[in-house]
Order: sequence, then C-alpha cells, then structure tokens
Amino acid sequence: MLGLSPSRTLTEEARVAGLAWEQLPSPKPQLTLIICRPSGEQHLFFLGPHAPQLTSKEIDLLHHIWLELSCDVAPEELHHHDIVHFALGEVARELADGKREEILARLKRHLEEIKERRDPHV
Repeated sequence: MLGLSPSRTLTEEARVAGLAWEQLPSPKPQLTLIICRPSGEQHLFFLGPHAPQLTSKEIDLLHHIWLELSCDVAPEELHHHDIVHFALGEVARELADGKREEILARLKRHLEEIKERRDPHV
C-alpha cells in the first residue's frame, strides 16, 4: 500500500511500481498495489501478468465478434478466449513484422477516442 505521490499522477505512480516489479528476479510474486489518496479513496493495480478487468462494453464487443465468427468456423468449436488469443497473436505478429509504428499510431488513436470515458482520477 502506498500513498499518492505529490509529484506523480496515479497512473505514473502505478507505472513506476510496475517497472520496479519487472526488475525483480524470477520467480516474481504476483502483487497487488493499492495507492491511497489523502481522501482515503483507494485504487487497486495488479503488478505483472494478470487477467484484465474488462468493461461491459469490451465484453459486448468480444461477444459480438464471437457471434460474427462462430458460425463461419463451425463445426470447429470457438470460444471467447479464442478470439482474444487470436487478436493478441495478430498484434504480436505485426510487431514482429516491423509494424510497430503503425500499431502505435492505431493504439494512440484508440486511447484518444476513449479518453473521455476514462476515470479522471487515474
């Protein structure tokens, strides 16, 4: 548990802690970081590999993609996690193929589009 730094945002503070976690020797423990604001409000961050906390909008999008594709691959069995794994693999392949700048441009566009929906305290 940490108090909020007066010189860093909540996100920056969590990132610094995450980068410090990355420097730990293996096997690295799974850690949960709690950053407390002076008001007593607490923010939870998971350090290291962890399942993401998906929003209902992300789950709806995942389900929509699954519905769109599941009939087309039948009789193969398709699960929601298969869609996630496939999408992550595609991004990894694009990175390996030297398309880092294209991916970063698309990611930055996405982050700009969702900026208004983000928690202003983070």
